Amino acid sequence: MKKVLLIVLLFFTTIFYSQINSGEVTYGLTIGYDEKISEDERFGPIFEKAQMGAKKISFTLFFNNDVSLFKVNEMITDKNVVFAKAFTGGNNAYFTEMKTDKKMKEINSSGYGKFIINYTKRSQWVLLNETKYIDSYLCYKATTETTIVNSKGTFKFPVTAWYCPSIPFNYGPYGYDGLPGLILELNERYATYGALKVNLSKENSTIEKPNKGKIVTQEEFNEIIKTIPNF
Repeated sequence: MKKVLLIVLLFFTTIFYSQINSGEVTYGLTIGYDEKISEDERFGPIFEKAQMGAKKISFTLFFNNDVSLFKVNEMITDKNVVFAKAFTGGNNAYFTEMKTDKKMKEINSSGYGKFIINYTKRSQWVLLNETKYIDSYLCYKATTETTIVNSKGTFKFPVTAWYCPSIPFNYGPYGYDGLPGLILELNERYATYGALKVNLSKENSTIEKPNKGKIVTQEEFNEIIKTIPNF
């Protein structure tokens, strides 16, 4: 009897998720410990304030069958919030097209202005057999790495994602995508983006591309930020 009930439950769950055409996921931000920054005499106190500011920040991932947009939500800003955004690029927006390799990043910084970067980077994920529940969603672990370019050089950092195969969209926070399910938690260096609320809809919502800023290539932007002190 239990086996029959499980089969029926899986059947109706599959039908429900197959009818989803759009959705929104709200993510919270946590900034964890980073030995290099936390122990630095100059940046350590600022980083500690950024950790407190992160608790006030949330993001939303808007998505439909064709595209997604990840951006920060409006909030009351104080110095701690400003520091948190500075350490994580929290003012930036990321636009992804599902059926192509096209991506767009809207950079918003008081330090060097506003830019639109078109790029085609896809992450090379390693899928693992480790699982955990995020709220009621069964998620699987995947890992990759990211490259960061700043005034001090080029650095690589590990990235961990927890994706949900039962939500059949391959989007995620911060422009990450390409997994067989929606990313509900992402850890990049010291920043963790965790899903707080998931709203799914049968309606196909409209999502606009970012359109504010000077259009540059990723290579051109890398040259610009090399001249600016970075954390």
